[in-house]
Amino acid sequence: MSSFPNLNPTYSRDLTFHQHLISYISTSLSTGQYARIPSFYAPSPRDVQRLISLWTILYDTYRIDIERRFRSNRRIPNDHLESTLEGLKVHSLNLENDPHVNTTIYELRTLLTDLTTAVQSLLHSPPFRPFGQVDAEVLALAQWFKNDYMKWVDPILCPKCTSPTSAEGMAQPTPQERADGAGRVELHKCTQPGCGEVRRFCRYGKIKALMRSREGRCGEWAQMFYCFLRVKGIESRYIWNSEDHVWCEYWSPTLQHWVHVDSCEAAINKPLLYARGWGKKQAFCLAFGIYGAEDVTRAYVDDWESCKGRRRAKGWKELDLRRALNTHTVSLRLRLAHSERIRLEAMDNLQSLWMADERGRSAESEKMELGGRISGPEDWRAMRDELGLGSKHVEIPKYTVINSLSLQNDQLKQFGNTRLNSSSILLTDGPSQTSMVFNPNSINQNAGFRSKVRFKLTSDGSGEADGICLIFVSHLPQSLGLGGYGMGYDGLGVQGDFAIEIDTYRTQDYANDPPTPHISIHSPPKAHHSYSLGCTKPGSIPFLSDGRTYELEIIYSSHEQERRVRGYLHTPDGDLLKVVNVKIPERSQGSEEDKWYLGISGACGGLWQRQEILDWEVEIIQFDQDEEVGHKQKEEEVKLERDKI
Repeated sequence: MSSFPNLNPTYSRDLTFHQHLISYISTSLSTGQYARIPSFYAPSPRDVQRLISLWTILYDTYRIDIERRFRSNRRIPNDHLESTLEGLKVHSLNLENDPHVNTTIYELRTLLTDLTTAVQSLLHSPPFRPFGQVDAEVLALAQWFKNDYMKWVDPILCPKCTSPTSAEGMAQPTPQERADGAGRVELHKCTQPGCGEVRRFCRYGKIKALMRSREGRCGEWAQMFYCFLRVKGIESRYIWNSEDHVWCEYWSPTLQHWVHVDSCEAAINKPLLYARGWGKKQAFCLAFGIYGAEDVTRAYVDDWESCKGRRRAKGWKELDLRRALNTHTVSLRLRLAHSERIRLEAMDNLQSLWMADERGRSAESEKMELGGRISGPEDWRAMRDELGLGSKHVEIPKYTVINSLSLQNDQLKQFGNTRLNSSSILLTDGPSQTSMVFNPNSINQNAGFRSKVRFKLTSDGSGEADGICLIFVSHLPQSLGLGGYGMGYDGLGVQGDFAIEIDTYRTQDYANDPPTPHISIHSPPKAHHSYSLGCTKPGSIPFLSDGRTYELEIIYSSHEQERRVRGYLHTPDGDLLKVVNVKIPERSQGSEEDKWYLGISGACGGLWQRQEILDWEVEIIQFDQDEEVGHKQKEEEVKLERDKI
């Protein structure tokens, strides 16, 4: 707390004397007893001493009763919540005290270009109305920042020969990299034979290093842009999102509320860009600035009732979050002069009115062009499923069943802890189990087929680990793959083979998993997420480990040189979700195998769940003529577009 300015100098400068007051006000705000921060100064040292004396007398007299009451009301702290908020508090420091800003304000100002012409052009043709001077300045700054200053790093090319690279995991920062604020370093190795150069991509957090590199992803962009906003004297704050994105907000005197600005997209005043444009299902959006902290999630979601469920799934208690944010805000506001606190209270009221007007905000967003994400390469955006929602209608390709290859359970080839009966296949029901079954009948890789698996995952608080997988390999396996996070499939198959994992437990240290549950297609069949060709976005599919029955339907098609896999999740609520739509890589050169063998695996470690396969259908199909014609038309359109380019 020493980095923050002192309390009002008329009274005590020792913050510890006021901690009881901060806690009391923040709790009263969180529980609704206070509607706003009281407009009185902090108590004098004499007042504090009197309160301490009174408390001492009460404690000495009623010690047993007081301790019993405190024990009964004690709340178990959420370490993840506390660590997240503690890390975000740095964004409430001013530039002079921010440890990330390891350079002078003068040097930062020299980096900014003259945007007068751009500002005047925007004021002459505003993107929305009302649109004022500050709005124009922020939008002009965001456009310059994206187009002329910062560089998005993906795809990462070889620094030696500029060929593509592949991710090789993480490395510890060197002492110099750590001094520049690099918390982690990504390794990317050149794929060109004979080169093998490794690019170290440091995720810098300090401004001086970013001034030198001028590259990064959303974290680096938001950090640098937030710094520029403050250098220009624009009231702003930093927005953290629980679904792996960050951006900023600024106070608009014209719009009279905090306004969204994303430097990665050069977009302002598009708060529903992520929900309606990208299709993200968000849980928490938290704002931190020099005036305090605020939960601004409602401004960035269009399904608040469903969002409440996503918030509960994170494990953060709403009261704990409100109290923590209020405590941070009160501790900052009590340091300010009375006149400044009155101004901020008026801003708070205007912000609350705007946040409460959900219908108005929704109508405002309808006027905006909310497309998919534009920052980053297309394959990376597609992997994160941020290209845009488009139509929510899901239609399965039309086909005719030619032949069924489904077998009775006792005809399947089984491995590991698998237990079969006439009605189901039990893969796991306890810790440290790995199981797998395979259909011994092969399928020609040039034929279309459909595989539909009806499954049930049940967890009684035992950990929801690790998941199940549908496997498609060119040779019939003779043994299990890696258990645990490998789900029994890791290590099976070769280049061109693939697996579709239904992952219900996040393993970041060994597999670099995204948030779970997720459905991800990997080729070759390896569990590390760097092998993923496509993955569902966080919050886009149900919890899955809820003991209810789901169906995953996989449709494989082969047209000339393209092998494509589509996947559809049928939920018990009657929803149909498209979860996979990717092109499978070509087989290894020289491979003469033209068969698929289909299997299902499941595994768990110390944490576990009951994994049951209730039904498994495998059918050879022929697509209807309309589907074939439509596919060829799309290929012709792609070729024509390439010719135009």
